[in-house]
Amino acid sequence: MIAQYFEQMSEFVIIVPLVYLLIIGLPLALIDMREHRLPNRLTFSSALLAAVAVLWVAYLTGEWGRSLLALTIGLATFLIGWLLAAKNFIGMGDIKLLISLNTLAGYFYPLLPVLSMTLGFVLASVVSGLRLLLRKIDAASSIALGPYLLLGFYLSVYPTAAVSTAEALS
Repeated sequence: MIAQYFEQMSEFVIIVPLVYLLIIGLPLALIDMREHRLPNRLTFSSALLAAVAVLWVAYLTGEWGRSLLALTIGLATFLIGWLLAAKNFIGMGDIKLLISLNTLAGYFYPLLPVLSMTLGFVLASVVSGLRLLLRKIDAASSIALGPYLLLGFYLSVYPTAAVSTAEALS
């Protein structure tokens, strides 16, 4: 009975950063499209909230493996992203956003960050390709990647999170 309560409570804990990402998603996307930057106060807070939620779930359930793997995915995202940002392949704001997105995606399934990022990059490529064909941008133009990363995350993680939460609460 108590174990079931903690498992149900853990599903509510992990929903908090998901809801937060829904709330800040539109402002982040708009700022990124307008200014080509993602504010630290939003990206850092989402990364911190994701890490705290994942650790809190581990504490509540006693299942540390899943949470430590998710945190490792977040750390790997930072390390790889830092190298890519140093070469100007991607912006550091995008990396900070990806840390929280990949930590949460990795919590639900270890390969979900790959799907999430693939969807985001494909969406960005398609839209950018269309804008290039329509001569709205040129080949040297930078794009706001944050909105596409968020959309890829929403499309891949939220259905998985909904199923996982429904199973835990049934």
